[in-house]
Amino acid sequence: MVLVLTTAVVGCGMERGHETRSLPADLVRKIDEIAESSMAAGLIPELQVAVIDPEAGTYVHAYGTADLATGRAASIHDSVRIGSVTKTFTATAVLRLADEGKLSLDDRLARYIDHIPYGDTITLRDLLDMRAGVWGLEENADFSEQLIRKTPATEWHEGDYVRAIIDNPDRATPPNTRTEYSNSNFYLLGLVLEKVTGKPVREVLDDLAGRYGLHETSYPADASMPEPAAHGYAYFDENPTDVTARTTPALFGAAGTMVSTISDLAAYTGMLGRGELLRPETFQDRIRVPDSATRADGGYGLGLAVGGSSRWHNGAVLGYTTHIGYLPKLKVTVAVVVNQYTIPPVTFAGLQASPIWSMIVRALYPGALGEDKDTNAPVPAVPSVDQLNTQLRQAFDPSVPAAQRTLHAQAEGKDPDLLGRMGSFLAKYRIMLEVNKVTRIGRSLFATAMSESPLAKTPMVVPLTAEDGQWRVESGWVCDYLGLVGDTSPACG
Repeated sequence: MVLVLTTAVVGCGMERGHETRSLPADLVRKIDEIAESSMAAGLIPELQVAVIDPEAGTYVHAYGTADLATGRAASIHDSVRIGSVTKTFTATAVLRLADEGKLSLDDRLARYIDHIPYGDTITLRDLLDMRAGVWGLEENADFSEQLIRKTPATEWHEGDYVRAIIDNPDRATPPNTRTEYSNSNFYLLGLVLEKVTGKPVREVLDDLAGRYGLHETSYPADASMPEPAAHGYAYFDENPTDVTARTTPALFGAAGTMVSTISDLAAYTGMLGRGELLRPETFQDRIRVPDSATRADGGYGLGLAVGGSSRWHNGAVLGYTTHIGYLPKLKVTVAVVVNQYTIPPVTFAGLQASPIWSMIVRALYPGALGEDKDTNAPVPAVPSVDQLNTQLRQAFDPSVPAAQRTLHAQAEGKDPDLLGRMGSFLAKYRIMLEVNKVTRIGRSLFATAMSESPLAKTPMVVPLTAEDGQWRVESGWVCDYLGLVGDTSPACG
């Protein structure tokens, strides 16, 4: 892995071209250590980071290799697919139209699109805050094939998404039943934008990016990306596959099609987090989480995730993950982009942008995200590859009683046999794990492994965290796998 190289200064006032202070060297070293270790542990060719701190300074950097075939070095001007960060643009475009009196958030969806199940009761607000009950298409075989097959046998076309929603009314639920994240909500909002403006959604969102002063951000007309581009990679077998051109507007529309650069994202995140281009009262409405939200750290507002300490959004499409976040108390922006993502159930290969973002924020701003009680507790010794292989084999052996395991999971108080459930899943599909690298980053440990089954051989990363003086397998990782086969656990609530 080639470590590179490119650093730029972006104005804290978002006026590019005006130099500001660089982040102090000690903070840069912390970012570099996390980035380089994450790349090594997480099978990441290119990783990009931006930090804008009005007090401490600015750091925007690209690490690694943008194109494995040519070896081209990473650049902060590499285009990347930003996935669901697109939703923040779509939501802002809708909210601006509401500010201009061209639509109302109380408008029914049926006013703009015919035949959507419950369309006569779903409001635009329901779509924005993920409470519309529209089917997310995850179980549509033709759609999922585009994401999880190395070579899809079919091709997804414009209009297929809406037809699938209309043709499966039994998959929909009444609006305001629960908060459920779904790309379908924002795909439909893109069609609403077209109906109200009389323009293709691509033009609407390109115009919005221009109003923000983002000259390297766009909504592609097809599967191509502006050059230079960070190639995106996914694992369908042992080796990374270039999937750069696998995402078309037909797949995600206004829910996940846009591309940008870390330089633009650095500027955009602060403007988004401060509510620029919106009326103040509209922005306050945007970051107000519905009373029905149950997440302890906040919930989903109007096209923006809102926690107690940050306003953020992440994104993931085949080959890329992104996480942008603004810390309003500190007025700090942090953005991370990664050019490797394999969509489950193929494998959970590699580290995504979101955990890397969290590790950077915690390293630079301790306590900013609400730390656990044992943050300053000693970190356990790092096990060797052989030791961790032995511990994982025992932990995932369903015949070993929970009390006799030497390795445990988080949240075992809610489910003492959580790792046994994972072991049953692995046994059912005859999946064998072999760890080949162990990497510690702060209070996290990542076991890079090879997963082998009768169907495929792919890499996998098992995340562990320091808790109660020992390394514990992250319960979220186990729950993600159990969810793939419809299993659940009290520890996954």
